Amino acid sequence: MKVFSSVSHGADGAPLEPAVLVPLPTQGLVSKRVLVMDFVPGTPLNKLAGEMEKRGIKPGSPESKVAGVRILGQLSEAFGRMMLGAGFIHGDPHPGNIFVMEGARVALIDCGQVKQIPASYRLRLAEALLLVNEWQETGGTPELVEKAKETMASFGVTFLDEAAPEAAAALALLLFGDPDALMPGNFSSAELSEGSPIKAIASFPQELVLLGRATILIKGIAKRLGVNWSLAEKWKPLAEQALACGVDGCVMPTWSSPPAGGADPAPTPAAALSRTRFGEVTSSLRGTGRLLGKWAVGRVAPVVPARLKRFALKLAADRIA
Repeated sequence: MKVFSSVSHGADGAPLEPAVLVPLPTQGLVSKRVLVMDFVPGTPLNKLAGEMEKRGIKPGSPESKVAGVRILGQLSEAFGRMMLGAGFIHGDPHPGNIFVMEGARVALIDCGQVKQIPASYRLRLAEALLLVNEWQETGGTPELVEKAKETMASFGVTFLDEAAPEAAAALALLLFGDPDALMPGNFSSAELSEGSPIKAIASFPQELVLLGRATILIKGIAKRLGVNWSLAEKWKPLAEQALACGVDGCVMPTWSSPPAGGADPAPTPAAALSRTRFGEVTSSLRGTGRLLGKWAVGRVAPVVPARLKRFALKLAADRIA
């Protein structure tokens, strides 16, 4: 099955096993009004607890925790690859768009809202992740507080004038750090509390809004499972890969189609890729064109003058001959 290249390549462009399943449109069955996609046999994440109860798996049991950790791992890897590698991020990552299949295999559906992240932005994100890792390893320093302020400013994040100087570091920890880590500046890790660093924000770029939705979702799942889950730690290898690639990024195709054996192919040259995608578009439109042609004949034929009909029939006969 085809998968988005953004979840089947590392931040260095190397092809990898897909982190999650992503359904794609079915060629020949797509029109402006109808979208037919691969069927995903699974349970939405927001209904998973009920399904597990039916199967006799109790919340908090070892089986449920193993499944939860596997789901967390796949989601973390998928979003890490998207944000730090290909630069295309799923813009609507809520529990209803995350399906869990047999064996706790994850599928990410409804990719209609997608945001592209520029390479320079991805590098700043990689730097922020390494900063959070350093903070968690050292317990924080005045130098890291200043570095966090510079990093968040480069993202376009601004804070209220009365905000504590540690607000930027606290926000970075809230987004990417260990949820049990001690927050600087007397800030709280509870997103909705009065002491949350979110309350100190004056402006926040759209890219970080989408990224924040993904991180809060993943950290929320971890909290319900009672698992410490530092995204900065999980994404550290991808951040290092992204920085090693530099501002030009690493070459990877927009789409990937693994062969029957399951392994992903090497990155496709841009020229070949453009030909493939054009062929996919034309084949998708072909079936729709036939349907529209029948509709047009039924609607237009009754009002076409007889002389024009005879001319059209003669033209068609000449072409066949």
